[in-house]
Amino acid sequence: MQESLRALLELQKTDQDLHELEQYKVDIPNQLETMSTAQTEAETGLADQETKVAEIEKDRRQRERELQTAQEQVKKYQGQLYSVKTNKEYDALQTEIQAQKTLIAELEDAILQLITDAETESETLETMRGETESLIERLDEERTALESRLSAVDEDVAVKMDERKRMSMRVENQVLKVYDRIRRNLRGMTVVPVKKGACSGCFHVIPLQVMLQIRQAQRLVSCESCGRILITEEGQGY
Repeated sequence: MQESLRALLELQKTDQDLHELEQYKVDIPNQLETMSTAQTEAETGLADQETKVAEIEKDRRQRERELQTAQEQVKKYQGQLYSVKTNKEYDALQTEIQAQKTLIAELEDAILQLITDAETESETLETMRGETESLIERLDEERTALESRLSAVDEDVAVKMDERKRMSMRVENQVLKVYDRIRRNLRGMTVVPVKKGACSGCFHVIPLQVMLQIRQAQRLVSCESCGRILITEEGQGY
């Protein structure tokens, strides 16, 4: 029985390695998907910022065209002042000239604000572009490493499965059946040591009589609470 228990501990370590490898096959695709999402979000944010800068520039050019039109209107009305024949016509032209000058002032203020906005948003754009490029470069490196690791998982699983088969042959058949049954029903460790008088899997206190049976290692002893196979403190008795 002691030999079976020693082999069982080694088998459990192999099963833990297998579980970790199988988990890779779930975790790595999830990580790759998360990375793709992060890259997409960064690229979308960059594209939105580029659109924002372009819209500001477009708005500025439109205001500049409107400014040029208003300035031309002022010149036109000022030229007409010399040809009017009545005070009414003269006053009407002055009113139009003043309206255009007011519009010019508003357009100039708007253009100045748009220039300031363009500078601010362009600086933000350049920062985002640099950050996005760095992010993509880093993600590409991590993606390559993860894909390489994923491609090797199946081979590693095959090696571990062969190792498990060889280890299983060192365990008594009845002991192996009990171990496999418990392992299917429980998450985590199947064979656990008793620590400070309690099962280290569920912390159920182990009676002294049962502790004696565990130390004698004449038969399998399971925790009456969680069902795990109990052994003495690691390194003791086996």
